[in-house]
Amino acid sequence: MKSKSALPSALMHGLLASVVYFMSRSGMNVAQIENSFRDAVRSASARKRTSSTRSFAPPDIGSDTVAGAVLRAWHREKSYIDEEARPIPLRMAGSPRGLAALMRRQDPKCDVRALTKGMLTVGLIRRRRNGEFLPVTESATIRQLHPLLIDHVAKSVMRLVETVYRNTDPLTATTPMIERYAHVPDLDSADAEEFATFAQQQGAAYLEAIDDWLETRRIKPKSGKKGITTNKVAAGVHLVAYLGDQPGYRHNTSARSGMTAQNLFSGA
Repeated sequence: MKSKSALPSALMHGLLASVVYFMSRSGMNVAQIENSFRDAVRSASARKRTSSTRSFAPPDIGSDTVAGAVLRAWHREKSYIDEEARPIPLRMAGSPRGLAALMRRQDPKCDVRALTKGMLTVGLIRRRRNGEFLPVTESATIRQLHPLLIDHVAKSVMRLVETVYRNTDPLTATTPMIERYAHVPDLDSADAEEFATFAQQQGAAYLEAIDDWLETRRIKPKSGKKGITTNKVAAGVHLVAYLGDQPGYRHNTSARSGMTAQNLFSGA
């Protein structure tokens, strides 16, 4: 009996295999991966749509990572920048503008100590000799499989899948979201480094334009007014460049995976 699915099983296998590979590279063993898949199926089953269809409800694409929201506020909000639009140094506590307060503004339940340690570990912030903290750069890079990176990867996959579903849903009468790529199968490996640099430069410029557009259209909270019913929706862009394995390249446990803070923290 043939499967009712119109999708080739080999492609579905490839999609799941890439996720399993990433989970393995992140340090999970076979039993942990299997348990994660079982938990995901149970969770999806519990969120089944209330309509007559039997399809699972999509997972919530969520908001920005807390670390991303902290950096965004630190680089953009007037309370956290100086007259030259540079982030001001913050102490951990003791001030309404302390780092702990900034973190809890993004997520009241966040573990401030763990988040600070994580952001220090991956190089998103630094501690000065006087105990104050500053962002390292606006486009810092994470180059290790830290939970902050894995949080971003999970949201990226979820949002890509949701975008494809939205674009192919016959019941969705909206303008399709952009989901395209540029690809060649035979780039000279000698040009790989130049391609990476070029893609970083072009991507940063593109994301900056998108980020500025989004920022001017955010719903601003009105002081003293409660119960605002203005509809809000998460929106953003993920940008990813890729390369196949180059001759002589070997994967190692340090995981050379990296992404810019613009990629990590633009959009929501």
